[in-house]
Amino acid sequence: MKLITWALMLLLAGCGFHLRTWDLGTSLDSARVEASQRHALAAPLRRVLSQSGVSEADEGESQIVVKLLDQRRNRRSVSVTGQARAAEYETTLEVRYQVYGADGTELIPPRWVRSERVFRVDRDNIVGNSEEQALLEQEMQNDLIQQILRSLVAVTRTIADAS
Repeated sequence: MKLITWALMLLLAGCGFHLRTWDLGTSLDSARVEASQRHALAAPLRRVLSQSGVSEADEGESQIVVKLLDQRRNRRSVSVTGQARAAEYETTLEVRYQVYGADGTELIPPRWVRSERVFRVDRDNIVGNSEEQALLEQEMQNDLIQQILRSLVAVTRTIADAS
């Protein structure tokens, strides 16, 4: 069994296979995030970019500008109990963003990214419901940030390949 595993590893290494990475630090040095003060995704996006090795730059000094244009939140009931109370809610978070290059060229036109989750309502545990909602909100924000990062990786690699 070990021999087969080693043979497969050697075969994969020889063919040039490698895992795809979302590391922005290798293709992007600096970025700027522009958003209104009350935009929920601005601070987390700045933090994730910083953790990825991308420094935050002032206006005119960054390689790219990520502009968070709009956000929408929605919550609707998806099922009800026998007493006509909501048993489950679907919550949706959408963000519209746009990306510009250092010279002002539009790299990514305005587009929406969306994340949604369904959660059950426990009428006997109100505190637990609010904590679960906060956790789901955080997960949805992380999901949206990852979608934006994947598009940034794609566009920066395209620019690097063209250079």
